[in-house]
Amino acid sequence: MDNNNNNGTLYIIATPIGNSQDITLRALNKLNTLDLITCEDTRVTSKLCNIHKISVKGRLMSYHEHNSKKMIPIIIKLLKKGKNIGYTSDAGTPLISDPGYKLVLEAINNQINVKSVPGPSALTAALSISGISSDQFFFSGFLPKKKNARKEKIISFNELKVSIVIFESSSRIKVLLKEIYNILGNRKISILKEITKIYEKTEYGNIKDLLNKIKDENLKGEYVIIIEKKDKEMPNLSEKEIQKLLRDKISKMGVSKASKEIAKKTMTKSDYIYKIALNMKQNTKN
Repeated sequence: MDNNNNNGTLYIIATPIGNSQDITLRALNKLNTLDLITCEDTRVTSKLCNIHKISVKGRLMSYHEHNSKKMIPIIIKLLKKGKNIGYTSDAGTPLISDPGYKLVLEAINNQINVKSVPGPSALTAALSISGISSDQFFFSGFLPKKKNARKEKIISFNELKVSIVIFESSSRIKVLLKEIYNILGNRKISILKEITKIYEKTEYGNIKDLLNKIKDENLKGEYVIIIEKKDKEMPNLSEKEIQKLLRDKISKMGVSKASKEIAKKTMTKSDYIYKIALNMKQNTKN
């Protein structure tokens, strides 16, 4: 046993994010010797173990978002009986964008020892080759699928003074980049595709240039997007400077939308811009 009571130990085991060779010796040893392995997808874990000639017959148990409420009490009961159990996600380090934290929390609350078997992580792998500053960063994972909720989330990024890491599927990446550009401006970003896999690719540049580059591409695979932090706060603009920005937008977007867009991009209060826009529109009529 790894602890001093009669409970077993729960091991959180990192697995490869693409290349099956990216697994630690300790992880292989644990997968080979644990009493049970709980998996986000038993087929994925079984395939990995078969590649490394590890027999998992009768030792795999499904645990994922949709059955977590049912499975947690079962797993905790087995741990209390002295079983040593591992948890693996489909890829990378568990608990990064998966439901494993619920199991870990319940184990902690039951005074069950939880140990990390560290290894691959798409988050840190992407940061290491992105060209984006990584001294401080905010991990947002997958953004909301609903348009309004997603935009609210991106707007909140404007308050952050750190790099931002996002996971996204190929089907939504172009739309997401346009939204980021409209809200955060033309920042430097890195787009990383299929890290450690055959078609791994990294694109670096400003958002506008990368959007033009990929606009006609048929994108496939899994992506990590890393947005560079702001160099400094954008200063509040003078009335004349705001009028110049509004001039082209009011006729196309209307007073309200034009005011809100410029407010987001310039860090200037929207009600102040709105008043200037109304005056401009009124003067145009006279």
